[in-house]
Amino acid sequence: MAEAGVRPEEFDLKEKQTAARQVYGTLTGPDENAAAMARIAEREMRCNLSRDARRAFYR
Repeated sequence: MAEAGVRPEEFDLKEKQTAARQVYGTLTGPDENAAAMARIAEREMRCNLSRDARRAFYR
């Protein structure tokens, strides 16, 4: 992938996850916190799936 100049999808997902965690730290309401935590969990799951798929492909 690096030779082709392609960046793995999980890198972009990880950046989005980091940004979502920073936003989560600034929220105060319980409803806002729940929605932000759901977004974080979804992005973490997608990142893990992408990483596992890439690892399985290169085995």
